[in-house]
Amino acid sequence: MAEGGSQPPVINVQLPAIIVNYKEGTRFAGDNVGQKTDVRAAEIGQIVVPTVGSNDQTPTGPSPRDVTDNPGRSDVTDNLGRMNLTEGMHFVTYENIRRLINDSKFVDALITLQDIPTSQEQQFMLSECYCQLGRPDKALRCIEALQSIMTSSSRPSVDDVIKLVDDYIADSSHIRALILLSCCAKLYKFGSNPNSSVVGIMYCSWKCWNVIKSLAREGGKMKVIARDVGLIIITDMLRELRSVSGADKNTMVDMEAGCLTHVGFCYDEFGKYKEAIGFHNEGLDLINQSFGSNAIEYNVYGKLLNNIGTAYEKLGDYSKAESFYLQSLDAYEKVENWPSDKVKQASIATTKQNLKDTRNKMKK
Repeated sequence: MAEGGSQPPVINVQLPAIIVNYKEGTRFAGDNVGQKTDVRAAEIGQIVVPTVGSNDQTPTGPSPRDVTDNPGRSDVTDNLGRMNLTEGMHFVTYENIRRLINDSKFVDALITLQDIPTSQEQQFMLSECYCQLGRPDKALRCIEALQSIMTSSSRPSVDDVIKLVDDYIADSSHIRALILLSCCAKLYKFGSNPNSSVVGIMYCSWKCWNVIKSLAREGGKMKVIARDVGLIIITDMLRELRSVSGADKNTMVDMEAGCLTHVGFCYDEFGKYKEAIGFHNEGLDLINQSFGSNAIEYNVYGKLLNNIGTAYEKLGDYSKAESFYLQSLDAYEKVENWPSDKVKQASIATTKQNLKDTRNKMKK
């Protein structure tokens, strides 16, 4: 089964008879059992799946996301009724591929995926297979192709994609969540409100950090995927955020500093402590240059100081760690933009515990 995901539920659907209309003059090669009938796709005029309570040959009805109150109609039947022959074949193909992926038969899935037309589903599945097979370069190319498709003129709702990400996270399907989060950051960038765009991208970086952390702590192959694919994805989110123009200065700086924090956290997760300190210092410099003496009023400033202290503690430089923890506590007391007192107290408690642990290590 693919990467911690559960097996999909079995849905029993009873479909009505399928009426196939052939073009006039279509010929059949025999009617006896055992003889082969040769009908070319071009000779099929129309395939119709009639729906209950309707005599129309071309059924219409609610979209896949609509809710129907008519118990005599099936959403699945309606969807199949709108499929042409090619789409119907793709539906079956994708279901078979998903079964192979869920059974961890990634090579078999890959062979089939390479023989079907490019689509969102194909690139999404290819990305997962290449991740699982330890081919990060190919996985990242497929992820980039998926991003291009999803940010084309017919873009999906980013809220809908985020909900799907949450479902994957709840199901421990972290690779799938990671792939879609990279697309969400791109979708947020295309939003009409630049302030909402940078807030959305920063939110994606926060979720991405949690997904990368979960993968890394699974160890083995999952940790390698998190390192080789996840670090590139979250670093790309930082670039996307920085490329947004027109956002309010305070919002932009606050969100960029927050994103730098999450990128730094991820590098810290893989023991890349010096790189992590570099990202956290970038955040401090950004806030200092933007707000001067008022920088300390932003809670992200204290978080960055705490994070630098954590990295130095892991490097074994306890005196520097102690210094940054003390600076962090001082900053927290002066913050004016805490989202709530609960968050404030939790942040202070974390840094105080870090300081206590560091001082205990210094005594040994």
